[in-house]
Amino acid sequence: MVSWGVAGTAAEQGTAAKTARQDRSGVSTVLAQLNERRECPPETIPRATTDCVRGRTARLRVPGTEPTVAALDCDAQYTLTSPSELPEGAYLLSVTVQTADGTRDGSPLTTQQGRIHVRFDGPASLRPTAGDTIVSLWDSQQVSVGVGESTSIGPAHIEVPETPQGLATGISHMSAAHHTLSPSRSHPGQRGHPPLLTTGEDTAIPTELANTKPETGIELRAPACVESLFVLAPLAYYLGADVTVGDRKRVVLTAADADVYHEFGPFPDFQDEVASMVQRLFYLDCLVRRMNPESDPELLERCSLDPETVRSLSPAGRLERYLSTPTDAVDAAVPEWHLSTHTQPSLERARCLPFLLDKLSLIYLSNGSELERCDLLEKTLSDSYTRGEAEKTAMVEPTGGVGRVHGWLAPGTPIDAFKTTPSAYENRYRYRKKETDRLQLSVVLNDMEMSDERHAVSEIYRAADLPMDVTVSNRLTTGELADVFESENDFVHFIGHCEDDGLCCPDGTLSMSSLSESRTRTFFLNACGSYQQGLALIEQGSVAGAVTFADVLDSHAAMVGTAFARLLSNGFSIQRALQLARRRIMMSKDYAVVGDGTYALLPGPTDPVVVMVREADSGYDLTCEVMTPQGAGESYDLPVDGERALNGTATEHTVSAATLVETLESNSLPVIFEGDFHWSEDLAARLDPDF
Repeated sequence: MVSWGVAGTAAEQGTAAKTARQDRSGVSTVLAQLNERRECPPETIPRATTDCVRGRTARLRVPGTEPTVAALDCDAQYTLTSPSELPEGAYLLSVTVQTADGTRDGSPLTTQQGRIHVRFDGPASLRPTAGDTIVSLWDSQQVSVGVGESTSIGPAHIEVPETPQGLATGISHMSAAHHTLSPSRSHPGQRGHPPLLTTGEDTAIPTELANTKPETGIELRAPACVESLFVLAPLAYYLGADVTVGDRKRVVLTAADADVYHEFGPFPDFQDEVASMVQRLFYLDCLVRRMNPESDPELLERCSLDPETVRSLSPAGRLERYLSTPTDAVDAAVPEWHLSTHTQPSLERARCLPFLLDKLSLIYLSNGSELERCDLLEKTLSDSYTRGEAEKTAMVEPTGGVGRVHGWLAPGTPIDAFKTTPSAYENRYRYRKKETDRLQLSVVLNDMEMSDERHAVSEIYRAADLPMDVTVSNRLTTGELADVFESENDFVHFIGHCEDDGLCCPDGTLSMSSLSESRTRTFFLNACGSYQQGLALIEQGSVAGAVTFADVLDSHAAMVGTAFARLLSNGFSIQRALQLARRRIMMSKDYAVVGDGTYALLPGPTDPVVVMVREADSGYDLTCEVMTPQGAGESYDLPVDGERALNGTATEHTVSAATLVETLESNSLPVIFEGDFHWSEDLAARLDPDF
């Protein structure tokens, strides 16, 4: 527990160890900025606190990380990532602090993590910086500061028996990650990372998780089969439903104190029914929430939904109201879903569920059609798949499922989906905390005939307005290349060739499975047939990377590599970056992603918009597509008409040639023009008649 006192009171006369702990936690820094300090009741802070102090100030620097701000008047919480202006109202700023209890040889014996909470009234300005948050108030006013209970740093997790009932218990507790049960839970800032899930002999649920599990009265009764539990998990997580299993054939959704009884159909229709319900409920929450509400007044009127009235309902009452809306009308308005994962359910793979739910992925069984050689030829307009990888493993085309991005968590090699594994998700969680914001990138050229790509991608990374160190190396030996992947690198861009037994080096080949460990977060193995080597890197510790299935032309590799580099350095996820980059070549399906394709090297782009441009009689037709697998429920600014759009939305616009050029020049974003990939500034120069 973090302890601290108030100037002028007996509590301030603590021991030297207590004072040192104050300094490490940052609490004393906050208190020193307050005038007229005095203790106040802990209930002043609407969070569990051990101490609370009130004082006056007009400006406050709050040391700590992971700042969030809660709007207390509307039960909404925001993750603070950029400067924000807050209107009138009551607010609570919370930051994470770390303390050490005792030392030995100068090192902390145990590290604790807690929260500092600051309650204040708006209007106010908030500015997060490296390591602290600046709160600027319009005038001097009273603010309250409290300290939350400290907990040992480490992933909160649930252990359940390796049975369907155990899995149902684990899924029931995933919604403890929600910050609110209001419609604002549709905003990504309102959903924390679900607790990790492991299986064992007993049930072990930390008290803090058991206490924060929402009690909604909503229940999903399911057959005692793993397949049903995997598919219904996203719905249970989003609704905060209790999941029970029994001797039944179909899943039933019910809610206490509400007129809710919905029986789902059998497999395979069950998957589509769950997916459709998740999308409808999620979208309706987006329409009626207070946080950046989406505007579709015609749909709200047709569904007889008054946002203020709906927000006042209980979760069960809101579910009842939503289920009574006309299904066809809502389905027609729902934006494209961002992510679906096709998986082969098992109790062992259940540990992946928290990571899938964190991204609000829909879940389908891993049904797919195995592709014969003639199918592959048709897919890629080439016989290149008949070499190497296609001979070793079954190529599968996932069938069914909605979503712009698809993951494949099952045996087989998928087409048009990223191939992921449990290791990828566990590695992602391991990298959730970086000790420094500075990125380490390595570009390795092991084929001097491809030096053009090395030069281009190196310039792209170095030109990015980001804190990154770029190392460029040529003709590395097997030992030197192993050192690169075993070193702490955020991204390695390998340019060269690959044989069945490893990446090519001047003194032989290096198999990624021979590494002691991969400490490289992400990678691009731009080498012929690097799929298996990429999978080996995931198992050795990496999170995600781009690979190839087969032989690719050097010129094609360079085009894909440079486009991928630019997209990656602009915050696009691995899968989304490769989806766009490979449009530059005809043999696009030669490239794929292994690991967690939703992972991004950098925070997602502020506005992840891709513009499709077509010539029209009156100028140009633009389709602005907003899509990122990290931002389910977020709204983004469009580059035209001053509009905002919900993630997954595609909007249509017609503009003149002059307006198009002006739009492209004033934004930096990917553009698809006449089927080809461009960057907006480059295309503007090409289209501008005065250029």
